[in-house]
Amino acid sequence: MKYVYFVRHSIRDFTIKEDREAPLTEEGVKLANGLTLFFLNKNISNIYTSPYLRAVQTIEPTANLLKINMVLEDNLRERTVGNWVDNFSDFALNQWNNFDFKLDNGESLNEVQQRMVTIYNKIFKKEKGNIIISGHGTSLATLFNSILGDNFGFKEFTRMNMPDVYCAKYEDDVLIDFKNPLKF
Repeated sequence: MKYVYFVRHSIRDFTIKEDREAPLTEEGVKLANGLTLFFLNKNISNIYTSPYLRAVQTIEPTANLLKINMVLEDNLRERTVGNWVDNFSDFALNQWNNFDFKLDNGESLNEVQQRMVTIYNKIFKKEKGNIIISGHGTSLATLFNSILGDNFGFKEFTRMNMPDVYCAKYEDDVLIDFKNPLKF
């Protein structure tokens, strides 16, 4: 058996507009610290994370506890929106209804999904043991959509929490189970 744990970052500070540098809130830090016990006996061999500060800060307490150096992987980054969006819910729905929809200087969900599937396959083939991938709601959701098809769409995306954990269980590199074992 091989387990891949996907961690969506904890609560980000939305007062910081620079996406890459947005840290966790005080509550977000507490929730990130709370993840450590969940991963304590999971035999994690490696941790990959988006380089965005909130993703790093979310999984850093677990990495420290497990004494594992995090691997920063730029392709695990969040989707580039383009211009700032005032009504994010409408924007996200438009993207989920049309995976090619994007704003100027932004990424479509097709582009994000292709990037995520490529890096996931690279990591998955490289790793023999259980791993953690720390990232972002939209980018992880597009990966889950690729893995699970219609079983993970806009509705499931909107139900993702900050933080959240999903687990993919593989036997002989074939997915046999996918669940959300830890709800906040």
